[in-house]
Parts: sequence; C-alpha cells; structure tokens
Amino acid sequence: MVATDNKFLNGPFAPWTAQDEAYGLEVVGQLPPDLSGALFRVSSNPRLQPRNVDRYHWWEGDGMVCAVYLRDGRAAYRSRWVETASMRVEVAAGEAIYSGFVNGGTPGRLPDGAPPAKNVANTNVGVFDDHLIVYYEGGLPHRLHPQTLETLGTYDFHGGVDVLCTAHFKIDPDTGDMLFFAATGPVITWYRADAKTGQVIDKHTFEIGVPVLMHDFAVSDTYAIFFVTPAQFRLDLVAQGRPGVIWDESATPHGAQIVLLDRRTHQVTRHDVGGQFANTHFFNAYEAGGELVIDGHRITRLGTPAARLDAPLASHEWFPPALPYRWRVDLRTGRAREEMVSGIAGEFPRINDAYTGRKHRYGYFVTTRGLAGDTMTDGLARHDYLLDSTAVVEGPDGLTSPSEPIFVARDGARGEDGGYLLSVWWNRSTNLSELLIHDAADLRRTPLARVKLPARVPFGFHGNWADHATLDNAVAAHGR
Repeated sequence: MVATDNKFLNGPFAPWTAQDEAYGLEVVGQLPPDLSGALFRVSSNPRLQPRNVDRYHWWEGDGMVCAVYLRDGRAAYRSRWVETASMRVEVAAGEAIYSGFVNGGTPGRLPDGAPPAKNVANTNVGVFDDHLIVYYEGGLPHRLHPQTLETLGTYDFHGGVDVLCTAHFKIDPDTGDMLFFAATGPVITWYRADAKTGQVIDKHTFEIGVPVLMHDFAVSDTYAIFFVTPAQFRLDLVAQGRPGVIWDESATPHGAQIVLLDRRTHQVTRHDVGGQFANTHFFNAYEAGGELVIDGHRITRLGTPAARLDAPLASHEWFPPALPYRWRVDLRTGRAREEMVSGIAGEFPRINDAYTGRKHRYGYFVTTRGLAGDTMTDGLARHDYLLDSTAVVEGPDGLTSPSEPIFVARDGARGEDGGYLLSVWWNRSTNLSELLIHDAADLRRTPLARVKLPARVPFGFHGNWADHATLDNAVAAHGR
C-alpha cells in the first residue's frame, strides 16, 4: 500500500496480508488449566489499498477472523479472511472498487452482478446456533467453520432476518437466547432468537424519527434500551460520495433521548436526557429501587459535523475521548438523568456476561489516554461501582494497544470477578501481537500468561470466548 500519514493505515492498524496458522505457541507464564476453548476476534484489515487513502476510516477495513485456541496448557492460532461476496469481487478485480462509507469517496465501476454495497464483515464474532458468526450492521452476518474458519455463506437466523442486523448482541443468561436488533434509517427492529434452534421467536418494529448511528444497546430484565443522539448514518450521502457518518445536533433539538422497549409488551417509552452527546458502547443495565440503571461510555461528538460535509474532518480527528457514564431512569416519573462515573477515558466496556441485565459491581474496559498518538488504546481498566474506584494497568515490556477485554469465568467461580480477562496487545519491538491473560479479580501489570502470536492482529473491534464444550459441539455440527 502507498505511504500515508493516515493513522488507521499505520502502526497497530496497518494491514496484515497473510492468513496464518501455528501450533505450540510460546507461552510466558502459565496458562490457567481451566482455561479451555477459543478466543475469537475480528480485525478491520484492508485486503486491498483503499480507493481514497486519505479518507479511509478504520471502520471500513475488511474482516479477518483471528482465533486463539487454548487447551491443556497449550495454544494454537489461526486467521482467515471473511470471504464475502463483495470481497470476492474486489479480489477478482485486483483493486478496491467500493468507496468508503464513513468519510465518503469515489467508487469504482461495479461488475455486472456485484453486490451494490460492500459487506466488510468486520465488527463482531461469536458462536451461536453451532456456527461461528461474524457481524457487520451494514448487511447480513456471515457464518464460518469454528475450527477451519472457512467462510460458509451468510446467516439470516433461518429466514428470520431479511437485510441486516446490528453487530452487537446480548445473550440472555437464563435461556441462552440471543437478543439483538436492526437499525435501518429511523426504524428499529427488535429480535430474540432461540438458543436451541436459532429461530427468531420475538420481533417488533418501531420508529425513532432519526437515522441514528446505533451501534450498541443494553438490556435489563424488562427493557431493551436504545439511545437517540445527533450521531447519524446517512445512506443518501454515501451514495453521493459524501461522508455518511455525520454529527447533526439539529436532528435532536432537545438533546439526547433514551428509548425503552418493554421486552414483554412491546410498549415504547421515551425519556429526555438533555445535552448533545453520543453513547458508544454499554457495560450493562439493570433495574433496582424503582430505577433503571444504565452504564456505558459517552462521547461529545461522533462523525463529521453536518456543516462540513464538503470538507470532512480527517479520519482520526472526530474521535474525542469517551468517558464512563451512568444514566438513571425513574420508572415511576420517567425522569432521566446522567452522571460521570470516572474521568479515565476508555472504550470497549465489558462485564462478566452472566450478569447481563442484572446488577453488576465490576466493569472492564481499555483506556484511551493516548488517543492522540499512533494507537487508540494504552491500558486495561477495572471499575468497581461499589467502591467508586478504577484500577488501571499498562502492558509489560512496552506492550500497548490492547483489544477489548473478554471476561472468562473460572471453573466453579462464585464471585462476579472470579475469572480471567483476555485481551490482545501489540508488541512494538516485534510488530507482532500477544494474548495477555489477567486475573480479573487482581489486575496487575504482569499478567498470568502471555501467548506469543505468530502475526500482528490488526486493531479491530470486538470478539468473544467459546468454551471447549460450545466449541466442540459447533465443530461436531460441521464435521471435522
């Protein structure tokens, strides 16, 4: 690729063109004996040089799934491209054809029969319905073989989803059902898919009035929770080659709003928060004492300002730091309010997923204190909501750019924090990645184990853990 000062094509974001496979990886420290399964992550990794290098944005890279398999104290690694129909068109042409959707660009000539828009399949990945599924909210998910990572085609929940669904989902801790949604312009469609069959068993559509860039949501025992903010995704502008992710405060003249969908009755209520902000990702939500409590990250601006569509900001300029916030909705009066939880900037919040929709004490995230540098993340944080304190650790030996921390429970753990945090870090000196395993209850700079990976995993977005039983069942369903 051409030399460029675009942050999102350099350092930990730079493309990695090889599909790698390795066994018996070097481990510094000791892998916990009960840590058995696979960590799946999906990278944003341009396979071909973007058409408009200066406007390329990190959100637009092609999906590459990276898997670290752990069992019996040993580790193996595999990475493969998600072979979408649009990627195959570009590979056959030998060049990028689709333009960027974030900051705009100039599209190439599409061959006959090519998909009209690109599915980058780069945002989230996890095992459900015995498939390894890769998500991107601009199109249908793709299913992969959980062991070989071969792309097997798109996945539509057995006909239950027609065009697209969001990249974020929640798993109901009581049933194992998947809770998710689709955002299409100003229309939201809520879904629940059965854990045993993969079939959609609940669906409800409603309008929010604004084409919000709605990437994440939260759930409590009763509600699905969505935020209406000035951050928008405008397909009409993308079609004109202009920025599609914009910041338009005129669309929310009274400020941000929390929209609640009762998961049982499908009743929708709206609650004004005030202030012009966007949420990025959520930790969790729960109901207590007549209130709905929502924890997540809040950012002051997201996207190119609507007044600057013909002179968009550089790709890395419209990412101000996000801070942990707590929102409360009084369920009797409907009044909503917010408060900042921590002054430590960060992103990619996670919890122990067994507490989804229930009261949680701990939240884990990556810090973004060095956002202006060549990385986006620079440390790992654990927030204790009971003690109102945040512990932060940096990587050993200069490791930096950690990925979203994934919580994996210990065998037989009773406490909420009884488990491990798994995150992938960038080693500047080797330009390769390492999987670091920390004790979630005792966050220290020196991790329990460091797994040396044979490749650099380009900095991406999300991933999930599959334990050995889930993984074995999925592999058996596909045949070895």
